[in-house]
Amino acid sequence: MNYRILTGAVLLLCVSFGAAAQRQSEITGEIVDSEGAAIANARVLVHWDSAGSTVGLSDNIGIQHDVIVTTDTTGRYSAVVPAGFYDVFVSAMAFTPTAAKVRVKKEQRITYNSTLRPDPLVSRELAH
Repeated sequence: MNYRILTGAVLLLCVSFGAAAQRQSEITGEIVDSEGAAIANARVLVHWDSAGSTVGLSDNIGIQHDVIVTTDTTGRYSAVVPAGFYDVFVSAMAFTPTAAKVRVKKEQRITYNSTLRPDPLVSRELAH
């Protein structure tokens, strides 16, 4: 009986440590137009900026491949990434894209919201 309890406790402890070691950081946000309406299906591309990783910034872990997500019907998105510096590019059809640099620390959730403006070139073409 004591062995079962001890084995169960050790197993639970190992699972807990494993889950904690795999915790990632996250960039979340909402993409809206200039009037505040949600933009569904906007593309959010998260690109790791490796600057600093070569000079010893140990918390700039980063990723080798870009993370690309799209917004849901409410304009919200979420991208799970390791700690690091990232360029976040947001684009949607008929809107001018935006970009910003963000820093995500270990096991941190940060919010990056963006307001997209109508693309003047597309607006002119639609008017004709």
